[in-house]
Amino acid sequence: MIIEIAAEGGFGGIAAAASHKRIDVDQQAEPMRQELCEAFEPDQLALLADKPCTTCADRLTYRITVTDSQQHSQIFTIREDQLPPETLDLIDQM
Repeated sequence: MIIEIAAEGGFGGIAAAASHKRIDVDQQAEPMRQELCEAFEPDQLALLADKPCTTCADRLTYRITVTDSQQHSQIFTIREDQLPPETLDLIDQM
């Protein structure tokens, strides 16, 4: 599985310095691979994307693309406030 994350927006439209990240989950050590698979599971991301965002002003928006082993991609647009803190930490680690 490949996870690609592009960030945009933020305070005054200034995104984080590293605004595009790509990780091949299959190349990660087992603990990290499991954590990534759980955090970026497409059904879970779809639920997060549907959550209302109450404090979205000046927040980052993430465009998360998940590509499975059959090269099927799913794209999710999720605002920073909709992501759990653990997932935001994973994004920082990527």
